Amino acid sequence: MNAPARTLASPYAKRLARERGVTLSLVTGSGPNGRIVAEDVPLTPVAAAAPVPAAEVVVAPAAAPVAVAAPVRSISAFAATIDLAPLAAFIAASGSHLSIDAFLVRAAARAAGSHAVTVRWMKAEGGAVTIPRAVALAPSEIARRIGSESDAPASADKAMLVSRLNAKGVRPVAGGLPAGVDLRVLVVAGDGEATAEALAVHDADIIPEVEAGDILTRFRDLLEAPLRLLV
Repeated sequence: MNAPARTLASPYAKRLARERGVTLSLVTGSGPNGRIVAEDVPLTPVAAAAPVPAAEVVVAPAAAPVAVAAPVRSISAFAATIDLAPLAAFIAASGSHLSIDAFLVRAAARAAGSHAVTVRWMKAEGGAVTIPRAVALAPSEIARRIGSESDAPASADKAMLVSRLNAKGVRPVAGGLPAGVDLRVLVVAGDGEATAEALAVHDADIIPEVEAGDILTRFRDLLEAPLRLLV
């Protein structure tokens, strides 16, 4: 064990320290080599210096996770009025008794091109039917698939939504666009009506407005000249 460090002090300084109750180890000497002399001994005891408290470490609370906002989609829409008289006359002349729905699907697929490799027909009663490569199918085959209870397997191709609301005197002004869908065509036309109101809803970040307007124009033109749908 190491011996305690010796405090250098003159005999007289030591005596004064005993008389005054002063601890010499707390006194700073002014003599040679720090030797404590009588003049260094205070009249009253020297208090020991208070220990310096350790620096307080403040731990900042963990930052709350930042919620990542879903990307905002730029949804736009265009409307058009369609003359259904030529299509009604064509269906009557063919004697097929087909609904206009099959022609809506084929016209939408033709008009949208690569944006409608697959058409998703939304049924009025609920549910939907997936029709791959609708552009290559005859209206009779499209009608059969629309009326089918079974749905085709999900396709990795981009799907376009097409639907018809069987109503009179209603004009669509807005339509939803589900996630993963860039284009939708909604037609409002009652059975036997001479005109239809159509709305093309699209994601403007994927399909520019000029292109969406052209798609709706081609859709209208094909229905007003139905022979072109068979070419």
